[in-house]
Amino acid sequence: MAKQSIWALLLIAISQPALAKRLYDVELIVFKRNQDPASVQESWPTQTDIQSVNRAVPVTNTTALQNAGLTPLPRSQWQLTDAYNKLANHAGFTPMVHVAWRQDDSGRAALPLLRVSAGRDYSDRFNADGTPITAQPTAPTNATASHTESQWEEQSLDTLPPRQPLYELDGTLRVYVQHYLFVEADMVLREPSERRALVEDIIDMPLQTSDAQQGAATNTNNVQVAGLEKVKKQYHIQRFLQPYAFTHKRRMRSGETHYLDNPMMGMIIQVRKAN
Repeated sequence: MAKQSIWALLLIAISQPALAKRLYDVELIVFKRNQDPASVQESWPTQTDIQSVNRAVPVTNTTALQNAGLTPLPRSQWQLTDAYNKLANHAGFTPMVHVAWRQDDSGRAALPLLRVSAGRDYSDRFNADGTPITAQPTAPTNATASHTESQWEEQSLDTLPPRQPLYELDGTLRVYVQHYLFVEADMVLREPSERRALVEDIIDMPLQTSDAQQGAATNTNNVQVAGLEKVKKQYHIQRFLQPYAFTHKRRMRSGETHYLDNPMMGMIIQVRKAN
């Protein structure tokens, strides 16, 4: 009986380290390239998954990270500072995010989705679909409009939902373990741009018919036909908030530093075992 108890204690002692969670330190840098978006010849999506972004944990918010079970790392433990400084001192790049945190080796479903956002908020100039915000006049066209109508307009404006921010950089990141280390990035870089917008001008074109044809045409089925309408296509230059997608999934090994990029932006990420 005593031997069985000893063996049981030994098995418990051996299994405890195996059950302990491994800890990893994750360090992230996100930067944009300083170049004219018009020079980039590539197809880009027009929308992002707003719902996923809004429910994600802000990676630069210390309190939010802690509430999600992650531990923000002090700057003294960051190891990619030299890389960040090189980007900052280079005319071709602008670093936008540099952050580091500690997490365990849980799977994809157990670890939080992180929100990576930085830069300017364009919600005061553009709608969520990238089109420019245009002023909507609320003054009544009839000078004798009642006070009730004006009051209703003011109440309608007051009840409009607040605009969601449109950050220059926005999106999500997830680091998890599934036999291997994985990183998933789904971000977007927004840059003001220009595009040709169609303007349709309707021009009245009179019918060229004989007198007999005209008389018949104008009285058929009591429908008066004065002429045809010809649509002439015209274009004007419109300001537009162009999204540039950054979507990557990469398998990693601990201690490796990975560089991911596209023509408009890039990301440096390192996942290392915690000391």
